[in-house]
Amino acid sequence: MKDWPEQPGQPDATPEPPELPMRPHASPEPPAEPVRPDASPEPPDVPPQPHAEWVRVGEPADGEGERRRGRRSGSGRGRGGRPARRPPRPRPLAILVLFAVLLVAVLAAIALLVHHHNAGPGFSGRVNAPLGGRRQRVTAWITSTTRSLDPVFASHALDEVDCDWYTIDATGTVSAGPQNLALVADARKHHVQVFATVTNRPSSRGSFTSSIPRSILASPAAQQHAMSALVTLATTKGFDGIDLDWELIPVADRDAFSRFAAGLATALHARHRLLSAAVFAKTSEPGRWDSQKVYDYHALGAAVDELKIMTYSYSGPWSSPGPQAPLAWTKAVIDFARTQMPPAKVYMGLPFYGYDWHKGSVTALQASEAEALVTQHHFKVDHNRASGEADLSYVDTAGVTHVLWYVDRHAVSAKLGLLESSFPNAGGIAIWQVYKEDPGFWPLIEQAMKR
Repeated sequence: MKDWPEQPGQPDATPEPPELPMRPHASPEPPAEPVRPDASPEPPDVPPQPHAEWVRVGEPADGEGERRRGRRSGSGRGRGGRPARRPPRPRPLAILVLFAVLLVAVLAAIALLVHHHNAGPGFSGRVNAPLGGRRQRVTAWITSTTRSLDPVFASHALDEVDCDWYTIDATGTVSAGPQNLALVADARKHHVQVFATVTNRPSSRGSFTSSIPRSILASPAAQQHAMSALVTLATTKGFDGIDLDWELIPVADRDAFSRFAAGLATALHARHRLLSAAVFAKTSEPGRWDSQKVYDYHALGAAVDELKIMTYSYSGPWSSPGPQAPLAWTKAVIDFARTQMPPAKVYMGLPFYGYDWHKGSVTALQASEAEALVTQHHFKVDHNRASGEADLSYVDTAGVTHVLWYVDRHAVSAKLGLLESSFPNAGGIAIWQVYKEDPGFWPLIEQAMKR
């Protein structure tokens, strides 16, 4: 999703990088196989019935009947001369049954409480407040199904994980690649919300394709099928919501995509689920390139609960060596977005990666990989002032020159500083991605975003 993005727009102070036709998203796992109440009428009102009285039939007038009643009923008399009723004797078996029923009910209640505690919070249909006393929320995408998030959960630095495991086809059918629903349940136990990210790719290892959204948005039947499939995905697999990551949508479908998102949000909200969307960065409406123009920030912002703006991939295989997210460009993008929707819905993209330019090739570089390289060879790392990102160059043993730009702790601090100083009322950050990141990122985020 995020490895090969369209190049976003930026303010005049920063030159525009060239646009790429698509950003292939490599996923490490192979694709997998796709994916009455009976109301009874209320009974009519019946007046209360009196308790049954003894009926006197054919009583003699001379009082003989009274004497006979006395003989029949013995000496016990109630008030007014009526025979007193003796209370029934307790039955040991009935008492044991009643005790057993009460015991079962108590145990069931305890089990239910334990289940709810272990299962985490219920589905409120609301975006949860940040954990750990932070000011703003932290969301992050994950593509792996084997990665343990326990250290991340323990840091209280994550509020939402977006599981990039699902794709949708031209008919609106949703398919699952490799997935790990135990991770979903575990996240919710830690009060971390979980969204299912659904992309417009033919498979979890394929590339984004414009034909899929074009076909869905051109057919009311396909749209209805897609909405139903997405709601089913969220409600049957334990997700708090759906995260739409549709890229390379034809610009002619701009309004149709906005209407689809609004309809999907309504359907999800009716089931106490949420909707987020990932969009390309831009600094004006409608944007410079088709890849930007298709996203109507105002219309989407009115529909979704979170709009995650991909303020990264400023540089990459399509450009000369450079940063992922210059601070001035990021500020211009988020400043514009906040004018188009409630600021609390705006999420600033935060990259956890970089690139290595070498001998005409460009490869993705994860933070932990870069740090291991620096430690092993004792490289000197500089930091670009305009982005806060690390940059260095070296020559390998084969004589090949490498130029590296990547996000390290210094860069994360710089970008969080921008968020704090310029966007204190924004929703938070959206991280791409939880994969070979520096473990030190999480305590840094947790501390830097404290109230």
